[in-house]
Amino acid sequence: MRIIAVVNQKGGCGKTTTAVNLGDCLALHHRRVLLVDLDPQSNATQAMGIQDKDSQKTMYDVFCDRASLKDIIVPQYENYSIAASSIMVSAVEQQLAGQEGRETYLASALESVRDEFDYVIIDCPPSIGLLTFNALRCAQEAIIPIEMSSFSIQGLGRLLATLELMKEKCNHDIQFRALATIFDRRTKFSWELFDEIKRHFGDQVYNTKMHVCVRLKEAAREGRPICRFDTSSVGFFDYDQLSKEVLAQEGRVAEKAAASDEQVSLGPIKTKRGVRFTLLAPEAETVRLVGDFNEWNSDQIELKKDKKTGAWTKTILLPEGKYQYRYIIDGQWIHDPNNARTEYCPFGGLNSVLEL
Repeated sequence: MRIIAVVNQKGGCGKTTTAVNLGDCLALHHRRVLLVDLDPQSNATQAMGIQDKDSQKTMYDVFCDRASLKDIIVPQYENYSIAASSIMVSAVEQQLAGQEGRETYLASALESVRDEFDYVIIDCPPSIGLLTFNALRCAQEAIIPIEMSSFSIQGLGRLLATLELMKEKCNHDIQFRALATIFDRRTKFSWELFDEIKRHFGDQVYNTKMHVCVRLKEAAREGRPICRFDTSSVGFFDYDQLSKEVLAQEGRVAEKAAASDEQVSLGPIKTKRGVRFTLLAPEAETVRLVGDFNEWNSDQIELKKDKKTGAWTKTILLPEGKYQYRYIIDGQWIHDPNNARTEYCPFGGLNSVLEL
């Protein structure tokens, strides 16, 4: 499953338009696509024809453990589904304040649908906060829409610094590319700014440009992606071309994922051989796994370290059921930082929860 975050802390750059229409074009190319709306303004939700007055559970319920991701997914078109947002999503950061593992809630939720979708497109809010961090924490790639205005490149420093911080602190290297949006081919200014973006980002710029197109706005107002509204428009042509660029990268992304599997498989993952537990702890001397499945015996299950990646891994056979577990890193008991599901331990702290 390929996870792409569409992110820019600046509003009005075509972020939501890109998320909605890129996802639909990928669906038209026979990929199973899930659009995750993390923006409390819920513009992507509305652009998919779902109104605020509609009674449904949203990403707020997922983050607050009121529903699973599968419970809220709405199949809207063939191969194209959405996990909707609402104004209540703006309260997520406050609701999760102080909770351990809050940065990986979305990653944990997406594991439950890994086999059901080929692509997950995440529409991020126009800010660098907990919601955006959740999106970046689980994404392998990021698309940064940049409108052709004098303020477009200003302020990107914080976003790029966040991506670099995730690489250094979390060993999570996100491949990002810039996308020129609201491009007016008639103006010299647009061409000059596009050249400046290419100088700034080098080869990390999509060849496709998103031209000014009023039909994109009209499609959003009607609650339909451009593919379902006007296939003769330049907006449809642009996003179809962008989807072909994204599809052309599938082989390289798969190779990178195979070579760097630790980026997308931290935490407990169900495999054919059992449940694989993976924890990133490059400085640790020993890592052990304990849980109610082995009566919390700290001497039984020791993880093996990959010296190249710093990831510790162990696969064990577990029957179906609900389990609580922790890791012991050099004698210190901790819950799994890559598993958002936790329960309070009667002896103090948190236990991670796994349900098979």
